[in-house]
Amino acid sequence: MNEPVRPLLIVVSGMSGSGKSVALHTLEDLDFFCTDNLPAELLPRFVTAIGG
Repeated sequence: MNEPVRPLLIVVSGMSGSGKSVALHTLEDLDFFCTDNLPAELLPRFVTAIGG
């Protein structure tokens, strides 16, 4: 039997100028869905919404 595939969650964080935008654009090029500037308070709801 095949087990369901769970979404992969990658959190990219860092200070301004540390290359977060470059990392997000690279992940988008690899067909990841990316969101920027998500408030930490919304992270649990976001994880639930993507099926985590």
